[in-house]
Amino acid sequence: MFVFGIAAAVVGIAIFHTALGMTLRANATTRVPFGGKPRTTPERSIALRAVGAGLIVLGAALVSIAGWHWTIMVVLAGPVAALVVLILHNRRVSREVSLTRE
Repeated sequence: MFVFGIAAAVVGIAIFHTALGMTLRANATTRVPFGGKPRTTPERSIALRAVGAGLIVLGAALVSIAGWHWTIMVVLAGPVAALVVLILHNRRVSREVSLTRE
């Protein structure tokens, strides 16, 4: 079950980040808020995020049998990477906006 849990979590993180990539491409010139709704939301991205989040939760539940520290690592792996990607995207957009104003 542990290996299946890791596999489910990795697939879930990949699907979740695919949806995030779709959203970032759709909002290439606008900032994407951390807790709010982006200006443009691709059709399939919400469904992909839901499936990805479900697989991450399933993976976390299955690896929890081996110990609580695995659960924390699985649950944090996806959101921390997504947070970094959002920060980088928003910085790039801010930099481009400031360059066009000059």
